[in-house]
Amino acid sequence: MKTRFAVSLLTVFVLFLLSISVCGAANRVYVLTAPYATVADGVSELQWQRFWRGFRYGVPFGTLLADEETLADLRLLFGDPSPRTNIEITAAGEILRTAWECADCWAVIPFEELDLRWKVMEFAGTSPFSLDFDPENYLLGIPLPEGEASNFDPEKLTTLTLTGTTAMSRNLAYHIETDGLLVPVANIAETLAASDFTHISNEASFTPDCPPGNPLRREARFCSDPSYFALLEAVGTDVVELTGNHNLDWGPQPFLYSLDLYEQAGIKVYGGGLTQEEAQAPVLLEHNGNKIAIMGCNAIGPEGIWATKDHPGAALCDLEAMTEKILALKSEGWLPVVTFQHLEYVWYDVPPVQTHDFLKIARDAAPVIISGSQAHIPQGMTFIGETFIHYGLGNLLFDQMSDVERTSFFDRHYFYDGRYLGNQLETIILENYSQPRFLSPEERARFLDLIFDTCTWREAFAEE
Repeated sequence: MKTRFAVSLLTVFVLFLLSISVCGAANRVYVLTAPYATVADGVSELQWQRFWRGFRYGVPFGTLLADEETLADLRLLFGDPSPRTNIEITAAGEILRTAWECADCWAVIPFEELDLRWKVMEFAGTSPFSLDFDPENYLLGIPLPEGEASNFDPEKLTTLTLTGTTAMSRNLAYHIETDGLLVPVANIAETLAASDFTHISNEASFTPDCPPGNPLRREARFCSDPSYFALLEAVGTDVVELTGNHNLDWGPQPFLYSLDLYEQAGIKVYGGGLTQEEAQAPVLLEHNGNKIAIMGCNAIGPEGIWATKDHPGAALCDLEAMTEKILALKSEGWLPVVTFQHLEYVWYDVPPVQTHDFLKIARDAAPVIISGSQAHIPQGMTFIGETFIHYGLGNLLFDQMSDVERTSFFDRHYFYDGRYLGNQLETIILENYSQPRFLSPEERARFLDLIFDTCTWREAFAEE
């Protein structure tokens, strides 16, 4: 008898009995994973079926790692694998390192064993990192006996999206005024707004005196008309970073005006403020039991944009003071996130002056995330032990259309039960100087391959 997953009649009967006995009960959630620098994003049902039956054609991996308990549950779900199927039983504590050392190994692990060095893969179009994830209809979920709690509780999950450069000025302002106010975010607003917290690094202060974008203004002196604030609202902005070096382009008054707009809208700000002390203070976010502290600074200047004790502006980077603050926050149960406004480099590579500061904070203080907000050109990422570093995300809302500036990231980070789990890299490309769209699967594969090729992972297991 032929069935889609070679499931025996006995297995069907067992699953039927389970569905009766635990109707409405919780599921034990498993996750298909791969080493972080994996270009593929998952498998379809057909690809999994091929692998389970021992075929390699069209399957993006060659070996599946799983511990004995996980493999037993996979057999319950999909029947016995073919003798040709390449499955290696691996102790739970060894699966991650084994996968990283293997050329084409993926793994299935319980959700609670996720680590930031895994890439969470889609299984039949979904995963626990999908915004519309439904554990009740997930094909890698095992029904649990009545009264046994699931290992996945959405009430313990928090998502934070970090983005790159936003400056609603110049060509972008022109298209806002000629094409329509919300046209620039039409393709990305829903995804950005779906996070529990959405971050925008805004580098152009709002002011009623900002000259109109139409006719086109090309100068590198940035401001935004207050009507553009609607774009921040459309993408669900919760937190604005003010480390950028253009927020004082039109003097302090537009900066102060913008602070009032953010406050009236209930948007938290950090990395800039009325004084140096205020600019260096972290934003504290509590949600579903997760405590996230975000702080940022400007390392590159120019000097006139830094806040002082009696002048507004961006937070000057003081790595020693930042380290002390991160360690204090960690001792109080906060998960620190650091964003840098750093050197704007002309290629995908990361210059030493930038890596120095990112790596120093990672090694001395070990925040969970360090993210570069400055880059107009996307840069790579790495791990220093339990710290994820993304050196530069590229532009979110800006007008640069060169080949190296059009593509960029925004990163959705996942926190669960007081722990950082990892992230989902969203990839976009700018059209018509004004409107980002998501990359096609083919474009995304080429882009990820390009960026991963610039990355090094020498310290991914530094603390082990």
